[in-house]
Amino acid sequence: MYTKIRGEYILHCYKAENRGLDQEIFELLCDQYHRQPCHQAMGFEVTYLGKGIAGLRMVTDLRYTTKGERVHGGAIASIADTVMSLAASTCGHIYRTAEMKLNYIAPVYARTELNAEARVVHPGKTLAVVEAEFHNSEGKLIGKSMGTFFRDPRTPLGEEGDQV
Repeated sequence: MYTKIRGEYILHCYKAENRGLDQEIFELLCDQYHRQPCHQAMGFEVTYLGKGIAGLRMVTDLRYTTKGERVHGGAIASIADTVMSLAASTCGHIYRTAEMKLNYIAPVYARTELNAEARVVHPGKTLAVVEAEFHNSEGKLIGKSMGTFFRDPRTPLGEEGDQV
């Protein structure tokens, strides 16, 4: 189902939970997020969005594994970058990655669910600091991440050409 917002039809984000974010911003972020080929290819799903917070889910498969069916660290880094950028963007502007650190705590195996949650620690005027945690479907901590994201002044949220 589509809704017309700011003169454009956008896809509803039925699976994601809106945790207090302005509905228009919520739908714009979900729509822009789901249009990204990389996000589609990796199988990321938005689970929730709120002011300064975001959740993503990924069901891992053999395409992202190395020896022993362990998920490659690059796939985990990709979901880390994505969930932190999305959390920053809930503040009303598009944010781009400036720097990111990731600690791998436990392995992730194929055919398991990986849940990522991020929250903005510092929503500055030009830079946002965001942290994230990753858990498997049993709730075990898999990793932690922190990143710095810069606000892109050329792309206020919702303008043509923006991508989350």
